[in-house]
Amino acid sequence: MVQLAWDLERLAATDDARICALFADRVERRAAIGAMVDALARTCPWSGPTGVVRLDVELAAGDVESWTIRFDATAILLDEAAEPRAVVGLGLVDVVRLVTGQADGALLYLAGALDVIGDEAWVLDLGRALRAPGSTRPLIDPAALDPEAVSAAISGVRIEHLAGVMAGGFRRLVLTEVFGRFPEFLIPEKALRTRVAIGFSIGGRSDGGIDRYVVRIDAGECAVIADASVDEPVDATLLLEGHEFLRLVLGHLNPVRGVLSGQIRVHGPVIKALGFNAVMRIPGS
Repeated sequence: MVQLAWDLERLAATDDARICALFADRVERRAAIGAMVDALARTCPWSGPTGVVRLDVELAAGDVESWTIRFDATAILLDEAAEPRAVVGLGLVDVVRLVTGQADGALLYLAGALDVIGDEAWVLDLGRALRAPGSTRPLIDPAALDPEAVSAAISGVRIEHLAGVMAGGFRRLVLTEVFGRFPEFLIPEKALRTRVAIGFSIGGRSDGGIDRYVVRIDAGECAVIADASVDEPVDATLLLEGHEFLRLVLGHLNPVRGVLSGQIRVHGPVIKALGFNAVMRIPGS
């Protein structure tokens, strides 16, 4: 059994129930997880962020087992005595799927399946530097995420979790990825006849500040201005919290209902804001 657990390629082809069975025995589980850490170390000559992460793994029985991994200047190794910079919690099967390259840490995080306590920005940098054995893709690769998959992943996720995501170290990455994909969401036949500029004032930052973006559509072309000035000319501005923005752009908040309920406030003609939405194909909607 241990030999199978050590073989990451075969483990990747194993179903969830069999994974739980493989890791049921504590001795075999320790050997297998140790082998996964060794595999990461062998495939990643380490030059990424340094520090210590504690991995809290929820086992099939509901118990939690902790593993402390140290990333120093040249190596990745288990070090139970080290003081963690951050704690990452996730389920046993998700650990295996992440390390074997079958799951993405960003999607697990957005879905509430991966929890981070401590320095979230450092964990993000760490995940972007780590590669699954045999893969060139990082463990956290937001640029590779499919918007439809993200929309499905956050379905049913607690609002408090989404608010935490948009207040933490992943916020800037989420905003950059979402606004960077706005041109992909255009409905060409409608956008060709549209000329509009919409501002977004997005709250929910941990420091109480606002992130401002402007999206311009002109004859089928879409341009995004990040960190926009308050003086940037727009036809209307949407004011909303970070978690509501995430729900809006992933199809979980209807813009009309959002305005009527006060979850979205509009400065300027509401018809301009709704017209903007009409030329966008929102994932999950």
